[in-house]
Amino acid sequence: MAEDTVIEILRNALQMEDEFAPSDATRLDEMPNLDSMARVRMVLEIERVLDDRLGMEEIIGIETVGHIRALLAAKGKLQVEG
Repeated sequence: MAEDTVIEILRNALQMEDEFAPSDATRLDEMPNLDSMARVRMVLEIERVLDDRLGMEEIIGIETVGHIRALLAAKGKLQVEG
C-alpha cells in the first residue's frame, strides 16, 4: 500500500482524492462522505489489509483515524513509531 496504510484505507473507502489526509485525532463522524456505505467499505478495506475479519466490538470501537492505526498495529500490520 501507500506510505500511510491508514490514509490509503480511508481514501479508498471514502473515494477521496490524494489531498485527503486527516490526523489521527480526526473523528470518523467529522469526515466528509462517510455515510453508511462508506463505513462498510472502510471495514472491508481494513479487513483486506488485515487478511482477517473484524469482530463487532472492534468495528464499533473505530471512532477516530487513530483507532484504525492502533487496530492495525495491534494485529501486526502496521509499524508504530516510538
